This record gives sequence, structure tokens and C-alpha cells, in this order.
Amino acid sequence: MSHLETRNLAISPWRLFAGGLLFLGATPMAASAAITPSSSVSLEWSPNPEPDVVGYKVHFGTDSGSYSAVIDVKGATRVELPPVSLGTPYFLAVSAYNAAGDEGPLSAELTVKAEVPLPVADTSVSVGSPGQAELQWRYPRADNAPAAEKFTIYTSEDLRTWSATGDVLASEPARMDADWLYFEFPHAVDRPRMFFKVGSSNAFGEQR
Repeated sequence: MSHLETRNLAISPWRLFAGGLLFLGATPMAASAAITPSSSVSLEWSPNPEPDVVGYKVHFGTDSGSYSAVIDVKGATRVELPPVSLGTPYFLAVSAYNAAGDEGPLSAELTVKAEVPLPVADTSVSVGSPGQAELQWRYPRADNAPAAEKFTIYTSEDLRTWSATGDVLASEPARMDADWLYFEFPHAVDRPRMFFKVGSSNAFGEQR
């Protein structure tokens, strides 16, 4: 049997939303924040190169080195995790096994904390040429806040029906300083009444 070792564990981001509200066309309205946990969070990893590997087991729990759940995912390299509680640290590791059932050592342990992004800060909109606006916002650097994966812009005419109209990756700010990432997004203004939301995304939930 080859030496079984799994590598490159990563939490896979699912699109979730958070953020502030802007309004073009009349008096701005305030938006309150609410947190909703994600219904699904997944873990993925790189497959082993050894030809005799036929499957993997994911070890998952709230205590380092002591896992309350073990999930046999067969030959898959991605799995949906059990439900998580916001604010709780989780510890994960993966092992590989062969057709005889021999199991290799655990991978390096991955530690993640189930945290949703903070709301984006200082959201503003400026109208330049006719029919064209630019949204601007900022988000704390990852070492100061739960990391966001991307930002999504939503528009509405009635605050009931929202449509996604664009995305900006959190890894692509227009500029940054020691504490903040700054983002910009051009947007057409083609209706007399438009509400905007800038949402943030990570694997664990939403705040909006």
C-alpha cells in the first residue's frame, strides 16, 4: 500500500449576502442587519496521486484531534459538512484508504471558525454621466474581520424583489491601506427609482 496522505484542504465558499442599503430617487431609507446561517458548507481537497487510493474519510468536530463525526465520502473529494453553529471553532482532517480498507494517517488539521462577514462600511453612490453611477464601499482587512469571499450588488425598485446585477471579488479591491479594502463598481441608472444593496459572501451565513 502506498503512503496515504491528503493535501490542500479548503473550505469551499457558497454565495451568501450581507450589506447596507442605498436609494436613488428620494430620501434614503435605513436597513437593519439580520444574521442567517448558511444551509450548507462544504469541504474540498486535492485527490491523492497514489493509484491504490479508493476513498476518503472526513473527520469533523469541535475539539482539536478528537472528532465527533467521521464521514466516508468514498471516492469524492468534496463533501457537505454537518450543520455548524455560528461563532464556534471547528477542526477537520481527511484520511485516505485503499480497497483493503487500510487507512492512512490524517492530513494536517484544518481549523475554521464559523463566522459570517461583517456588513460593508461607508457604502455610497455617485452619479457621473447621465445614466451612470458608481457604487463605493469598504471592508476591513481579513486580519481584522471575518474574511469575505466576494461582494454582490443587488438592485430593487420596491424593496421586495431584489436582483443580482454584478459581483466583485474580495481579492480585487480598487485600493487598500493598513486597515481597509476599498471597492468600486460602475452601475447603470436606468429606472427612476432604484434601491441598492452591496452584499458580502463567505461560507457560513449572511448578514443583511
